[in-house]
Amino acid sequence: MEKNKNTRYVETGYPIYEGMPVYPGLPKVKVELRESLDKGDDWNGSVLSMYLHAGTHVDAPRHHISNALGIDQVPIENFFYQHPLLIDIPEPGKDYLITIDDIKRYHDLNKYDILIFNTQSYKKRNKDFMSYANGFPTVSPETAEYIREHLPNIKAVAIDTLSIENIALGKDNGFRTHKAFLDPERVNGTILIYEDVNIAPIVGKKLVSACCTPLRIVGGDASNCNLVFEIQD
Repeated sequence: MEKNKNTRYVETGYPIYEGMPVYPGLPKVKVELRESLDKGDDWNGSVLSMYLHAGTHVDAPRHHISNALGIDQVPIENFFYQHPLLIDIPEPGKDYLITIDDIKRYHDLNKYDILIFNTQSYKKRNKDFMSYANGFPTVSPETAEYIREHLPNIKAVAIDTLSIENIALGKDNGFRTHKAFLDPERVNGTILIYEDVNIAPIVGKKLVSACCTPLRIVGGDASNCNLVFEIQD
């Protein structure tokens, strides 16, 4: 991705560290120093143990569809975006479901290739993680289907919450939102899902482009990642 004049790059992946907050019930992140210069070893070498859906991550089709593409099989061009759009959801209440009308407020939607949902939740993450982790806004199944059916240029969606989908509702309806986006058999292939994205660096900025290079974990249902944006102030 070649940088344009008068632009800069910003990162929207949260830092990874020992004991970082994760969705309640998920395994804790561990970073173990295996070799240590301070202890007389020849180098410092660490072991990272973390759930693939902890922190900022991108979902692969295999996350909700058996025997579908793993993160190692999704074409690399699916991770590069030339026309990003930040969609503001100004005052969502608890468990708010993002509607079709919320996105139809924006014109010329067909020209965009990634939609980033700003639910204002990112403001809570470092202040009160339990508030951030409960009752967060998500995309309704109907809105996911609308994006899939009517916006064929969309390659990915991203959100500043722990999940694109209301978990309780998803358990009842077979996770329609995730499957609507991820299903590689639909007309325009997989729409990738980025979750737990730190959108603070891109709010109020002109978005020029974005990209991500996931870890190619064979058979992986997701990859921890860092979605990078090119912006103009």
